[in-house]
Amino acid sequence: MTQAVYPVIGRQDRLPFYLTGIGISDPEYRVAREKGLVSHQFLFTSSGAGVLTVDDQKYILRAGSVFYIAPAKPHEYHPLAGEWVTNWLVFRGEHAGELMEAMGFQGFAYSDHFDEDKCGRIFSRIFSAAADPVNGGENSSALLYEYILAMRSSMFSRDEEKRSGNDISSLAVRYIDSNYAEDIRAETLAALSGVSVQHFCRVFRAETSMRPLEYLARRRISEAKSLLVNTDREIGDIGKAVGYEDRNYFSIVFRRIEGVSPREYRRSRGTVLM
Repeated sequence: MTQAVYPVIGRQDRLPFYLTGIGISDPEYRVAREKGLVSHQFLFTSSGAGVLTVDDQKYILRAGSVFYIAPAKPHEYHPLAGEWVTNWLVFRGEHAGELMEAMGFQGFAYSDHFDEDKCGRIFSRIFSAAADPVNGGENSSALLYEYILAMRSSMFSRDEEKRSGNDISSLAVRYIDSNYAEDIRAETLAALSGVSVQHFCRVFRAETSMRPLEYLARRRISEAKSLLVNTDREIGDIGKAVGYEDRNYFSIVFRRIEGVSPREYRRSRGTVLM
């Protein structure tokens, strides 16, 4: 039996976040939104299982999983097998989009493991507050902010732990290998796995025994060595080809890694090309 509360919107629409609906769908049915919702949404599975499709990716929603989806983002979900029970809430706010992005919710977020006890308790409090026809709007708005913070802490911290290790470093290595000539920053590499820069750098060094930018430098120099031996390109052009606009800096990095200059390396390999 589905239960839902849709508060009367009044003064709370001037708050950063305000609740537009909260409910328990027992069972949950197929939902297809080609143009997305007009509100932000959190939905977590309390029992059963469903399938979510968003951005051409499918996610299995089992008990303990949760997702956030921003307004106007197309998505679809349906039961996987048998009955599927979900708890959901939707909300808006004049600057809610900016605030959600600032907290790390970039359009869509998913976790298959979150703090259901803590978030579930706040959800129940919001449900009760929303049913109050007099003060429910503002009370539920205050609890909603608490809920968002709890979801942020639970979803993202656990995802960092889950993705720590080889997965994080492998994604970064693949990206560097394909884009070594570009201006790559640690922030870009951390974003591939959705973790903080500090966590990313710590894990990458533990897995590879070097810092991310050290691996980038070694990947660039490896490619430069091949170009020095197998082509007649000028040394400055080779430096630019692997990501170093300044020839002198390219030579400094090359010597630090190889122990000789690019010119000396080329000569040692039996070519007199300069």
